[in-house]
Amino acid sequence: IAQYPDCRIENPDYYGDGICDGGNYNTAECGFDGGDCLEFNEQYPDCAVEKPTRIGDGECDEGQYNTVECGFDGGDCIDFNAQYPDCVVEYPEGIGNGVCDGGDYNSAVCGFDGGDCVDFKAKYPHCVVEYARLIGNGYCNGGDYNTAVCGFDGGDCLDFNAQYPDCAVENPESIGDGYCHGGFYDTEECGFDGGDCRAR
Repeated sequence: IAQYPDCRIENPDYYGDGICDGGNYNTAECGFDGGDCLEFNEQYPDCAVEKPTRIGDGECDEGQYNTVECGFDGGDCIDFNAQYPDCVVEYPEGIGNGVCDGGDYNSAVCGFDGGDCVDFKAKYPHCVVEYARLIGNGYCNGGDYNTAVCGFDGGDCLDFNAQYPDCAVENPESIGDGYCHGGFYDTEECGFDGGDCRAR
C-alpha cells in the first residue's frame, strides 16, 4: 500500500486480498483495491456499489445493484425483473420464499409476494400490515394487527379484547406481564397494566 500514499481506507488488510471491495478501496488512489477490482471495473465500468462481491452472487439485490450499469446485479435480477417489472422491494429474494411479507411485497405488482400472500389476501383482503406473517402466529400484536379487517390479529387478540375491550396499546402481550409499563398501559381501560401498576 506504500505505493499509493493518497489511499485512505479503514482496513488495510482488505487491500489486495483477492476480493474486490467497493467505496474508497476501488479508487485510482488505492490502485483499485490493489488490483482486486480491475476485472470488475472492466466488466462494469459505471457500477459504483459498496459491495461488488454481491454482483453475480446468485441473489437478486435491489437498489443500485439492479441497474443497467451493474448488469442487473450481474444477471441475478434478470428473471425477477422479467416476472415483476414494476416490483421494487428492498430484498427481492424475499419474493416467493414461502413467507408472506407485508408492505410492498404483498402487492399486485409483486404478485402478492410471489404467491406467498395469496391465501392471506383471500382471508384478509383489506388487511394492510408490515409483517403479514405475524397475523395468527399465537402472539397478540397491537395497532393495525388488532383490527376487524385483520381478524383481530388472526384470532390472536380475541381473549385480550374480551378482557380489555377498550384497551388500545401497541403491545397487548405486555399487559399483565409483571412489569408496570405506565403511559397508556396504566389506565382503567387496560386494567392498570393488567394489575402490574396497582401496587405503586
